[in-house]
Amino acid sequence: MKLINVIEIYPLKYSREESELPDSSDFPDSDIWYTEWEKAVSRLNFNFSPIDKDTYFVDIEMIDDENLEIILEVNLKEINPEETEDMMTAFDGGIVLIEEDKTWVLPTCCGDIGNIKEWKKILEDKTEEWNELWIGHPWIFYKKVKGKIQLSGYSDISIKDSKNIQTLIEVDELKLKTELEKAEKQQINFKNRISKILENLEIKNFDRISEILTGMNKAT
Repeated sequence: MKLINVIEIYPLKYSREESELPDSSDFPDSDIWYTEWEKAVSRLNFNFSPIDKDTYFVDIEMIDDENLEIILEVNLKEINPEETEDMMTAFDGGIVLIEEDKTWVLPTCCGDIGNIKEWKKILEDKTEEWNELWIGHPWIFYKKVKGKIQLSGYSDISIKDSKNIQTLIEVDELKLKTELEKAEKQQINFKNRISKILENLEIKNFDRISEILTGMNKAT
């Protein structure tokens, strides 16, 4: 089992020319969809790929500083980061759980890279009951049982209204702890890289802005 720290790269946001990416239903073949994704992200030097051909999620460690600078410039283009910190939010994304080369858990709607704190709550939980893992909507639930962590599939029903929750995958708690420690170090490194780039771009409050973009301004 391994965890990957990702952000979501929307292709049209970085396209060199005005273009339109048809709905994913128009691309039932994931290989064709992926080709369209590559075309749309042509503004980037694009020496990285999404973790899965059916998503926009990219491993933060696969993005070099040159591309990261482009991403930052585009994201900060429409606001004045020196005056409107309250308008900035963390990058969409979060933690991806992979087991035996299969993706089991992906961030969901409204989840962001700061949600690593929610994963850490699993380790702090002392109960053996189903609880909510907040990584966006739809929900995912978890339960601790004798050194193992059971994770459910996605649910559109909140935990208080859910019945007969089924385990989708079970992982070792100690292994999860180790992977979360790695992911946290990656996030700190990502924050430091962003801070350095913003400083070079002569953006004021660069350190505070890097904390917001990486979700590290949230309590952990």
